Order: sequence, then structure tokens, then C-alpha cells
Amino acid sequence: MLALVQAAIVSGAVSSAAIRHWIARAPQEVLAQLGAQRDRRTGLFQSPHPDTVCRTIAQVNAAYVDAAYAMHRTGQLRELYDDPDELIPMTVDGKTQRGTAIPGTPARHRLGVQLADDALMVATIDVSSKSNEITAFAPLLDQIGCLKNVVISADRLHTQREHARYLHRREAFYVFPVGGNQGPVRPARRSGLEGRADRMDHLRPRPRPHRDPHHPGHARPATTRFLHIKQVFLLERHVYDLRWKPLSNVAVLGVTNLPATLAGPRRLADLVRSEWSIENKDHYVRDVTLGEDRCRVRTASAPSILATMRSYAIGALRLLGFTNIADGTRWARDDFHNPLIALSLTM
Repeated sequence: MLALVQAAIVSGAVSSAAIRHWIARAPQEVLAQLGAQRDRRTGLFQSPHPDTVCRTIAQVNAAYVDAAYAMHRTGQLRELYDDPDELIPMTVDGKTQRGTAIPGTPARHRLGVQLADDALMVATIDVSSKSNEITAFAPLLDQIGCLKNVVISADRLHTQREHARYLHRREAFYVFPVGGNQGPVRPARRSGLEGRADRMDHLRPRPRPHRDPHHPGHARPATTRFLHIKQVFLLERHVYDLRWKPLSNVAVLGVTNLPATLAGPRRLADLVRSEWSIENKDHYVRDVTLGEDRCRVRTASAPSILATMRSYAIGALRLLGFTNIADGTRWARDDFHNPLIALSLTM
């Protein structure tokens, strides 16, 4: 049943009606490969009733589905990163499903971790309406069996000492930005980085077309309240219009437990920049191409399971070489067998 729904989403089905329509039109050989039941009287494979599809998605435990998808994707890491000493950049961020909001009830919110370079969602989890992303951070990463040599980047919300302890315990690295009011930056202030950050709002640098906009500066703090820090860096961003007129100047302080031997200035800049990959290559695609925010499915586990399936569909198409997911869904719609190819379900 879930395999049929996943194949429909790979084909670009953006609503429950579109999913049911795809399943109803699937040919016999596709139904057979996706596990449809055979009618004892006619001997033909039957498409499940639309109501059965909706009830199944709503009643399945979303946590079990998240764990199953995470286990499958984690198993693919060995193929993508065959060097045991290679750093594996991942980024953590949350997304609100706006279409699930109803009067008196906030919209659902989910937290995910994605391979930054390959833009593949590795694991996702629901964030309780009575909690926040901070408490979901460790349970999310617990779905990944091994975090050795993984580099986790996230926004300031996740610059937490408990997160640093957790990642260090699991032999992972972190690259976190820090706010001016957080304890971890106090040693950086004494080292002179804070003064540079404070002055950035008043700077008017001359345009330099050849200049890389990311320039991490380094300082080695003598003491710090944040655990396992190996480097503190300052990232300066200068934004210009098309005529090289300065628009804004921003300085961001950051901390990492990566030693300089593994991550120099350029590597740190790449890791910080990769934080945005989950927004650009998953969240945006789910909203614009796969219509997540327009989807009004709100019953029980259905919104969470459909969100997981959308991310998996995006990853499946990227593994086939599609950088434009809209093109990928059009290719999948050309033939009912194409989604099976994307999902590696062909015999």
C-alpha cells in the first residue's frame, strides 16, 4: 500500500486525490510489483479502494515509517561515502507544514537531517506541539546508526551544550553559529572577534568583484564554556546589487570541534554555506514542486508520512541525476514503470 503511495508521489501527485487517481490507473504489472492483492475470482491485481488508501496512511504509526526510511537511507551512506576517513556534511533544520493548520490548532512541524552535498534527506521526525526542535535533535540523529566523521551544521537554535556533548559522544563534529548573547562567544569577545562583528553594521566596503564573500577568521580561545571547541571563527558576508553597490554587511560568529587540520577557512565556509542546502533543495521543492503547503491532509499520521515520502521522492530522483525535480516528476509521469525505476523496485 505505502509503496503505491510512494510511487504516486514520485510521479508528482501533490494531493490525496492525485495519489488515489494514480493508483487507480496503475497497470497490472505495476500493481504486481508494488504488492497489490490479487482478486481470487478474476485473478487480476486490484487497486486498493481510495478510502482504504486514506485510512492506511492515517493509521500507520509515523514514527515507525520515519525509522524505516531512515534505516534504508542510512544503509546507502556506505555506497556514497566509501572512504572511512571522509567527512560527511549533514545539516539539520525544521519545517512547518502550513497546510495542516486549523483554527485553534497550530500547524505540524517536522525536523530533518539531510546530506548537504548530495541533498538527500536521511532522517525526519515529528516535533511535538508542546515542545520544540531542541528536544527533537537527539531523537532525530538516533535514527542514524553511525555518526562517526559526520559534520552537523544547524542554525543558532541548535547551538546548545547538550547537542555538543551528544555529538562528541557519538564521534561526530559540529559547526554551529552563535549569537552575541550566548555564553560560548565570551572567549571570542576577548580575542577581538566580537568587536569586528559589532563594527560590521557600520562598514561600507568597496566592491571587489573577485572577492569570495565568505572569509572565516580564526581565534583559539584560552577557555570556553562550550564543550570540545577546537576553533572559533568569524564569517563576514558582504552583499551587493548587480552594479556592485553595497547592500548589507553581516558578521556571524561560529564554533566547531573540527581541528584546523581537518577544516581550514575555506572548508569551514563551505560547511556553513551548506546549512542552507536543506532549505533550498528539500523544503522549497516540497512546497513549490510537490505542493506540501497547499496540501490540506490533516488526519492523524497522514501529514507526517506524506512529508517523509516527498523528501524520499526528491532524493530518489536526485540519485537518478535529476537536479530539477519538476523535470524528474514529468519523466516519472511519462511511464508507470519510471517511478519503480526511481525507487529501485523493478524486477
